[in-house]
Amino acid sequence: MVEKHRHCLNCGISIPPDQVFCSEKCRMEYLNRRKKMMRVQYMFIGIAILLIIYVFISNYFIR
Repeated sequence: MVEKHRHCLNCGISIPPDQVFCSEKCRMEYLNRRKKMMRVQYMFIGIAILLIIYVFISNYFIR
């Protein structure tokens, strides 16, 4: 039978069940990658909102 364990959220190696990351380096890499992903998502949402505003303005006010 396999002992209870988890996998590191960053690199996927087996770790004790009370840990989330195998090292401080993995934790920092994960947080930096997550921060970059969030930045890209916010930029995408911002561009989508600007595009919707542009279409709304161009269709209803500029004729």
